[in-house]
Amino acid sequence: MEKRKIIIDTDPGIDDTYAIVAALTYEGFDVLGITVVAGNVGLDPCVNNALGIVNLMNADCHVYSGAPASLTRLAQNQAYEIESSVHGESGLGTVQLTPDFSKKSDTHAVDFILETVKANPGEVELITLGPLTNIALAIQKDRETMKKVKTIWSMGGGVRNGNRTPVAEFNYWADPEAAKVTFDELGEDVEINMIGLDVTQQTRFTLDDLFFLRTECGELGKLLSEMSDHYLEVYWKSLRITGVVVHDLVAVMLALDPSLSGEDDVFQRVNLKMECEGICKGQTVVQFSPGDAEPKNANVYMGIDNIAFKKAFFNLCFPESYTMYNKYILSQINGK
Repeated sequence: MEKRKIIIDTDPGIDDTYAIVAALTYEGFDVLGITVVAGNVGLDPCVNNALGIVNLMNADCHVYSGAPASLTRLAQNQAYEIESSVHGESGLGTVQLTPDFSKKSDTHAVDFILETVKANPGEVELITLGPLTNIALAIQKDRETMKKVKTIWSMGGGVRNGNRTPVAEFNYWADPEAAKVTFDELGEDVEINMIGLDVTQQTRFTLDDLFFLRTECGELGKLLSEMSDHYLEVYWKSLRITGVVVHDLVAVMLALDPSLSGEDDVFQRVNLKMECEGICKGQTVVQFSPGDAEPKNANVYMGIDNIAFKKAFFNLCFPESYTMYNKYILSQINGK
């Protein structure tokens, strides 16, 4: 099987960790590198977390440090400033991973992206799990090269609601200008798949799922479950929800297998506009039936099969435990 060439752009992140673990496990992906952007926490802890995940998975790829702040703050020479307790102070709840600093490259993330796409025109897929700052900077530096990206799978946005504000999802809210550059400058030339809250919030790892990870899925499963303890507290205190939504994992699993969403769940070649200012900062405004004059710059995912999604994840990452998971955890749903 010919492997797909993948770059993961990320701000690890509890859900980013699940997503990167899945991407590094899947034999059909050749993860060429992991580029890092400030987001869930500042750039330095995000880079250290990425190096820790690479070490955890014994992965043969390097980590590339990228944008330390949003486009607007970079232009004003201002430091990163986002207050969020969702992922804990380190970004991984109470879990501490050991970084492998030998896997940290001196090449800037933007340069790595451009060099890799230039060397593999029409073959590189980007899976973006954080703010789109690195992608926008690459477009601004060399748009013609970025037009040779094969596909972008972007976890971000939301048509019906937000999670940072009533209308804005965190990744796009953190740098709406970067999202605007990405969709406006690249969307008509490159297939950009927006995998937003409309999809991710249809999935949830229940307490049963997390208990099974902790007890039956070895050291890796135990670590992922422990990492999610902080998430559990946040979801319960803020939303009165038991369980967690692992947003970024959804993007990776759909990149791996788009059939997890049905044909009617994906709106092809729609018009997406970003709001960058005011009370609606970070909102994605999607016109599902754009007129002839409107740019068709996005594919927007709106639905997913939650059971198929979780089956795919457990079968991929914990195949030795999958039969037990299917029998004792999934069988409890609807009494089946």
